[in-house]
Amino acid sequence: LCPKFLHTNSTSHTWPFSAVAELIDNAYDPDVNAKQIWIDKTVINDNICLTFTDNGNGMNSDKLHKMLSFGFSEKSVMNGRVPVGLYGNGFKSGSMRLGKDAIVFTKNGDTMSVGLLSQTFLEVTKAEHVMVPIVTFTSQHILPAGSGESKNSLKAILTHSLFSTEEKLLAELDAIMGKKGTRIIIWNLRKDKNEKPEFDFDKDKYDIRIPEDLDETGKRGYKKQERLDQIVPESDYSLRAYCSILYLKPTMQIILRGQKVKTQLVSKSLAFIERDIYRPKFLNAKTVRITFGFNCRNKDHYGIMMYHKNRLIKAYERVGCQLKANNMGVGVVGIIECNFLKPTHNKQDFDYTNEYRLTIAALGEKLNDYWNEMKRKKNEEYPLAPPVEEIQKQPDQTWVQCDACLKWRKLPDGIEHLPEKWYCSLNPDPQFRNCNVPEEPEDDDLIHPTYEKTYKKKEGIRSGFAHLKIPCRGTSLCSYGVFNRAQRNTRRGLKQIFVRFNDQFDVSLLSLRRRAQSCATPVPSKTPRLSDRPANHHDEGGGDEDDDEDVIILEESSTPKPSADPDVPAVKTECINLDQEEKQKETREAGELCTATTSEPRSEQLSSATQTELPGLVVKKEEVEDEIPVEIPGAGVETERHKVNGVPETPAETENELRNQLQLLHREKEMYQNKCEALTKQVQTLEERLLEMNNKYVKKEMCHQSTETVPSGEEESASGRSLAEVTVLYKQALGEIAKLQEQCNTLQNLKTECSRCADGESKSEVEEMAVQLDNVFRQLDKCSIERDRYKSEIELLEVEKNQIACQCEELKAELAQLKASIPQAVAHANGSTTSNVEETVNFSDGESLKLRSLRVNVGQLLATMLPDLDLQQVNYDIDVVDEILGQVVEQMHEISST
Repeated sequence: LCPKFLHTNSTSHTWPFSAVAELIDNAYDPDVNAKQIWIDKTVINDNICLTFTDNGNGMNSDKLHKMLSFGFSEKSVMNGRVPVGLYGNGFKSGSMRLGKDAIVFTKNGDTMSVGLLSQTFLEVTKAEHVMVPIVTFTSQHILPAGSGESKNSLKAILTHSLFSTEEKLLAELDAIMGKKGTRIIIWNLRKDKNEKPEFDFDKDKYDIRIPEDLDETGKRGYKKQERLDQIVPESDYSLRAYCSILYLKPTMQIILRGQKVKTQLVSKSLAFIERDIYRPKFLNAKTVRITFGFNCRNKDHYGIMMYHKNRLIKAYERVGCQLKANNMGVGVVGIIECNFLKPTHNKQDFDYTNEYRLTIAALGEKLNDYWNEMKRKKNEEYPLAPPVEEIQKQPDQTWVQCDACLKWRKLPDGIEHLPEKWYCSLNPDPQFRNCNVPEEPEDDDLIHPTYEKTYKKKEGIRSGFAHLKIPCRGTSLCSYGVFNRAQRNTRRGLKQIFVRFNDQFDVSLLSLRRRAQSCATPVPSKTPRLSDRPANHHDEGGGDEDDDEDVIILEESSTPKPSADPDVPAVKTECINLDQEEKQKETREAGELCTATTSEPRSEQLSSATQTELPGLVVKKEEVEDEIPVEIPGAGVETERHKVNGVPETPAETENELRNQLQLLHREKEMYQNKCEALTKQVQTLEERLLEMNNKYVKKEMCHQSTETVPSGEEESASGRSLAEVTVLYKQALGEIAKLQEQCNTLQNLKTECSRCADGESKSEVEEMAVQLDNVFRQLDKCSIERDRYKSEIELLEVEKNQIACQCEELKAELAQLKASIPQAVAHANGSTTSNVEETVNFSDGESLKLRSLRVNVGQLLATMLPDLDLQQVNYDIDVVDEILGQVVEQMHEISST
């Protein structure tokens, strides 16, 4: 590969934290299986560096070579953990996005290896292809002999890296704690156009942040490209916040700049949690869990958190009602693991495929259901409380991760404050108080949602009854919005009738054929219960109000009656015969449309029957999400064989009868098709006429005045107004506009004055606070200086005290020796002869001189400790100095003991 490809490959990461996440993923994947990763900033040879150190399994030289090369990915599922890595490109793109040069130190227990991936090295050596120097040491820090390639690689690494000696390389390898692990150092970090570092290391000493930008609107703050119209979540510019939500279920600790990141179970840290399911057709009936809840930390951070193989791909993606410019969906967070979608190379988005579009649309519908249900439930339970998005919330559950085994444990409610380090032994639940106990199992019920969508059912009933558009003979006119809903429901209802009729017709034909083949025994005939009118009654045309057209009735629940014959299915039908054609004629005559409901119900319009022979159209709708059974009585009429003179009919006669019924069904199908076409044309005609009428009767609104609709009878008089009246009205409008402009100018001036006063007050307050802070800092500086001075004096006094104590101990020992020698000298003097008197006197004189000189030295030493002691008045021939010395020694013992 060309060396320039290293930079080109890194440009896929438009957001720097996505490059950091690639390096974290390498430590998280099951082939490395690191328990901790340390991310820090350091300075080596005046170069700001980023370091990534993990305690995983490490690599040998072969694996290190594959990691530094392109296209090698041998990751697989291990112990139930699915790897995040997919393309074998994460380290190269991530490291080269952060800086121009990277060096990797790794050890796997047997060997230790060092590899260099450096754009600077390739530029200096003018290499035509990407070269990666790799050198391997033994566990005893010895370079294997007899390898010329290793020596050349070592020379290249020492020449073009931050470490110029072999000892420095080995020191970095020793910095990896334990026998296994990996350490990555990246330098020559990317800078912005002002030659400033891409990261801000100073604003928070325990975080790495993206510096704030000053956009054209004058607002300060970093924003990702796709969030220009949203409130920016902290995870966009804070690496600590981003790492806390990087994994759906974290199994690795991240230590950022010396402080552990408080990772969280995102799906467990919400309020009012409910779960829904998504059954996409392209997954062959597999279900996907969706978790909804309210954000407890910040209600302005909401949307869908989309994960892939436990790794965050898109955060706070707004869908459904959240895309509208209103407060709908505020605070609602949805969480889904989209393992069925394919992420892009930088793992910050999904490929824009049809599956992705269907998923986003489904998530919008599910989120709308959750939002509407929560609003309905809250309004019913607490009608006077503030809106649900404004209520202060707490997570439904409290989960914490053990710092020893890294398992997640559920804590009982009411525990708010946790220690800095938490272990399983601190768990109040004795069942999970041991690190060897597996984690608490999750609810794997993916068949049904955890909440009932009563709001959706009520809306479905309302929209269903909107199909029954019963015109009235009044003179009122529906609003334009009601007209739009009515025409949409009419179209949808006609389409559903036609499609379901065709489907049921085909099913009926198939069932009739099967029953014709399986017919063996006669079945007693049944007499119609409702009417004995002929089957072709509908072909007679006509004026009977009860028999012209068919109407749908939508039921929330329906239970079929049991059939007397076990071989023949019973059919329960609910028919409503409605004179629709006559009403549409009345609509054309009156030129008006009424609402979907009427206050004059007519009992003659409704009739209910069971097992009728009328070939009317019936649709039975039950509120079930997956299946909506539709039954056609014409297709479900029982085929029965009659007894003629007590003799059963032959199979040939039965077959002829079935053929006649099939022909009849074909005719019914054609008839219904013709009726559907006629109804469609009538609906189109009504739409056109209503549009024309709507254009005539337009509501006119001005300022805060009441709205009025000009009646059709007054159109001529309104159009016949004189020019003078129009001129007067125009002048009045101009006068009102001028008055409003003056009021607006006055309010604007007041606003500017208030803002100036507020700015002046705020500036004065800021200046006063600055002066006070300056005084406080100066006082702190003085106090710190005095503290340091006192501390140094205390240290000097401690040294002097120790010296004096040593001298006192020596003097005390000498004094004890002298006192012990005095009795011996006296005894020797008494036992000596007169001839030796002179020698004895000389001996005693020598001892006394020695004792006197010792007392003089002790007196000088005591004078340093007791300034009030006058040495000129001290008699050294007696025990005065000895007594003073004893008192001083006792005081020092008391002081040392206290």
